[in-house]
Amino acid sequence: MKTGINAIGLRLTSNERLEAWIFPILWALLASAMLVESDVYRYVTIALVIFAFWRQPSEVRRVSRDWLAVLCYVWSAYVLVRFAIGITVYGEKGSSEWLYAFPAFFPLVGAALYATRRYLFTAATLLVLAGLVGLLATMDFRAVIEGSLAPPLFHKNPIHAGVGSSMLFITALFWLLYAGETGRLSGRGKWRYVIPACATMALGLLGALGAQSKGAWLALAATLALMGLLALFHIAGKGRIYLFGGLIVVGVSAAVVASPYVLKVAGSTVDAAIELTDGALLTEGPVSAMRSAIEKPSTPEAMRERLMLWSDALELIQASSLVGWGNLWLREWRQTTYSSVGFTLIHNGYLEIMVRHGFLGLTVLAVFALASAWRINRAHREGLISMSLALYLFSISFFFFATIATNSNNRLAIGESFFIFAAAVVFALTLVRKASLAPGDKPRI
Repeated sequence: MKTGINAIGLRLTSNERLEAWIFPILWALLASAMLVESDVYRYVTIALVIFAFWRQPSEVRRVSRDWLAVLCYVWSAYVLVRFAIGITVYGEKGSSEWLYAFPAFFPLVGAALYATRRYLFTAATLLVLAGLVGLLATMDFRAVIEGSLAPPLFHKNPIHAGVGSSMLFITALFWLLYAGETGRLSGRGKWRYVIPACATMALGLLGALGAQSKGAWLALAATLALMGLLALFHIAGKGRIYLFGGLIVVGVSAAVVASPYVLKVAGSTVDAAIELTDGALLTEGPVSAMRSAIEKPSTPEAMRERLMLWSDALELIQASSLVGWGNLWLREWRQTTYSSVGFTLIHNGYLEIMVRHGFLGLTVLAVFALASAWRINRAHREGLISMSLALYLFSISFFFFATIATNSNNRLAIGESFFIFAAAVVFALTLVRKASLAPGDKPRI
């Protein structure tokens, strides 16, 4: 018996060591779409769902009884049934329709995250270090300085590279704040966090500049302003001063260094956008103003194509605003005014949702986002989540939702992986809170 107990003990220790290697890598791979545009996150999601069912069945049952999880399951079932009807009855499969059934995975990945939450900081460390190496390997410093297009990292499109670089900047910033909050910055060991974090932040900003994604620039500028407000209201003592001061330095430095570059790249687009806004507010209304801008020779070609896509999307939404077109939207798209534009990626995540699922789809997204924000804030108030992680979730979510106002990032790897991870954190927090209500020590993330 003694030998058996010892053998079991050794085996358990071996399993724990294996988990300490596997799970940080899995969580880093789930977020790796920031760096590499690939489908790896999908395979990781499947692996985590299998782990949840196999090793955490009780947590799966507990989280699945939550009303937000039920909403995810019901919505996914609705999407799949509608998708099946679109194929069998109308012979239309649409484009990327099945992605809207992904919410079924959110509670399950959340159960896996709850069970392996102790590995998250290691996973974030791997992600930041991999991002630093990737930026150093792919950054064309000369091209960026000269004002040429120089998207870093391993993406299929400069816009995606701009979004990924910006998300990596935000991640490195709050990784450093979390290290400070948890006492890792005391003593000489602090430099192993400070140096890679600052280097990744600097290169991330430079990469976003070189990618020349105007939508990512706007979203990041707005996010920096939000971070300042969060620092004022949620961080006490020296931490508030450090973060707020750091953001001011970053903002002023970016404005001084990048303003000539930004004006060169985006000047004509800004002028056209101002003219479009004036037309929409003062005279014609948004649809007519867009069509007028499309016809004007002074409108930059990239902006003209985007306005064509948005105008076509609004045509479809007006024709079926409540529940959208489902799989049939591509069939209807061919009949729109500017269908000759040649693209079906609408370059606006909200319009992508409404074309397929109308105001119903947008309402489900709004309910989930608001409920998630409320739960994160509640968890922070109750001491179940660190301040830096809560602010990270608010900041990166705000950034992402800002980017999809000008790009269809929710249809891309970077958006799909973001939604899976961010939603998983919300459900992991739900399980943490349920556990905290029981007698004993309170768990934390």
